[in-house]
Amino acid sequence: MLKVLVTGALYNLLNVIVQILLGLIVFREMLLHFGEADFGTWSLLFAILAHVKLFEFGLGSIVSKLVPVLRNGDSKNVSYFSTAIVVMALIFTVFFFALVAVAVSVEHDSLKFEGTEAFTLVLLLIGCNFLFLYLTGVFHAYLTGSFQVGRLNSVRLFINILRSVLVIGSLQYDSSVVVVAFIFALTSLLELLLLFLLSVKSGLLEDLDISMCSMKSFAYVAERGCKLFFLSVNDYVRQNALIIVSGFVLGVVAIVPLRIAGRLMEVYVQASISLNYLLTPYFSSISNEASDSIISKFFISIICATTLSAVIFFNIILVGDWFLITWLGEVPQFTSEVVKLVAVGFCVATIQGPCVSFLISNDKNKTLMILCLLEIITLLAIIYPLVEYFGVLGAGYAMTISLVFSRGLFQPFIMSKVIKVRLHYYYANLLIPVLITGTALSSLYWLSSKIDVADKNINVAIFVLMQGGLALVVLYCLKQKYGTKSSSVLRKGS
Repeated sequence: MLKVLVTGALYNLLNVIVQILLGLIVFREMLLHFGEADFGTWSLLFAILAHVKLFEFGLGSIVSKLVPVLRNGDSKNVSYFSTAIVVMALIFTVFFFALVAVAVSVEHDSLKFEGTEAFTLVLLLIGCNFLFLYLTGVFHAYLTGSFQVGRLNSVRLFINILRSVLVIGSLQYDSSVVVVAFIFALTSLLELLLLFLLSVKSGLLEDLDISMCSMKSFAYVAERGCKLFFLSVNDYVRQNALIIVSGFVLGVVAIVPLRIAGRLMEVYVQASISLNYLLTPYFSSISNEASDSIISKFFISIICATTLSAVIFFNIILVGDWFLITWLGEVPQFTSEVVKLVAVGFCVATIQGPCVSFLISNDKNKTLMILCLLEIITLLAIIYPLVEYFGVLGAGYAMTISLVFSRGLFQPFIMSKVIKVRLHYYYANLLIPVLITGTALSSLYWLSSKIDVADKNINVAIFVLMQGGLALVVLYCLKQKYGTKSSSVLRKGS
């Protein structure tokens, strides 16, 4: 199992790296090509249409959790699994027809592009993009639960490359927003079809038994789904509330710094959860082990997530301004401040990434619901007055305050009760890796900045190489320590 997780994490990390690089290039090209006004309108439209994610109801997590135990002979699991998939398919169908109805009837005088693009067509295509991604979640969850990470990431990597190449290529020929929207919709459809075929090959049709769907299984899925619904709402609000509120209060141009910060936070989260999203089926598979063993493995995952998150956070703080200038050239006003503000909140949330997987796998859905509601209510309660008073920076303040309050203060208290450890022990496993990582990276940055070179890029390159060297040393030490122990255990067992 450990080998599968490590291999899966490496596959995820490779895919994330490629997706990050391509995504940043595509983002830059779209911003420069569309201009701030049209790009702001595109971003606002994306944020509004992304609401379909709200109705995922945590069904993907339910599927991912059930897959590892489907073939244990318990017909209830097959019934719950089949019902979850059928419900997602029905929700997709309802939203597809609703999207078509809205696209042909909505009044859009206050929300339009500066060119001659057909707004209705763009609305329909972007909506289809989100609907295809929604249904893709079924097969994504199934392949994750089956630990078919290599195949899953091969498809995701192919789609990311294809979409990026097509978008960048089309923009070089001065293509319109409509063409870019077509590319997003068609590549999402292709990903859906490929993941469906891979899921079928991995045994989806054998595991799926629609005849076993019943009102009892629907009640099971609905009860858990309604609690996990707040997880979907939490993700949606966290990703889109700043853009929607600021867009309508300050105008679409004001969205651009927030969208830049949001894109970087998406990268932050993607890199941070390269291991975490495998943990739901993993914690589900070890749920019968002794509690001490589960707690030990949980804190190992916390330390790994904390260290990775801290590395990303301190790089944002130390070289974030250099990166923004290198990436975008001319950086919109307040972008740097917003990025650093929001990064503080996301650091607090991502260092505890494994908590969500642990709570889902242990059926602590009510606990998760409380955490999500606390974050949502806090953010929605303070964002409007802060945006009115501080402008774009107010949106950054609102996000950080809500994450620090809900995830930095309240979540550790709840988790210490769930896993039955002292609060100071829980905090120690979070803060010590952050302090060590921060001290190490700050020292490396100071050393690299002392090298007298004319080009700032060289100093940053040296800083990155130093981090790589330090990472190799740490990995070597871990291999020597734990690899030796593993070999010793194997010899004793033989």
